[in-house]
Amino acid sequence: MAIDNNWVKWCDKFLGTSFNRDRVVIEVLRQRYVDEMHGVDRLTQHAERMDYRQFCQKLREIAADKATHAAWIGERIIALGAQLPKATEWLSTGENSWQHLRTDLEEEKRSTDRLSEQIWRTASDHPEISKFLQRIFDAEKLYVQQITDMLMRSDGFAHSLA
Repeated sequence: MAIDNNWVKWCDKFLGTSFNRDRVVIEVLRQRYVDEMHGVDRLTQHAERMDYRQFCQKLREIAADKATHAAWIGERIIALGAQLPKATEWLSTGENSWQHLRTDLEEEKRSTDRLSEQIWRTASDHPEISKFLQRIFDAEKLYVQQITDMLMRSDGFAHSLA
């Protein structure tokens, strides 16, 4: 261990950086926290505006899951000695229900793509955080499938003709 610490200190001194493994995981967690909070805002707003009442509850459930994820992530950020990032509120446009679902699907797919990289970045230095991110990844894949199902059962033209 002493050799590793000396090598890290030498690299830090040589490169003029302060290599800190926690800094990487904090950055990842802060990005994930913002993504989850945006998801909570977006899905909550879309559930409130959903013309398809049968989909409102599912969107609220997904938003509640994301809020749980964000709370856990926030706890880890604080435990690592960092502050929670400001997550700007998601501003929904005046789209119809089908467009809301399409936006939700696109955002969930983007979130899943980012998660793959975030899991990889945290795996070696923080395996417990990587495992939790993997659970979020698995949940995100389920959300993508659920929203895809809702989108396929909805009619994209029904409200555009009104």
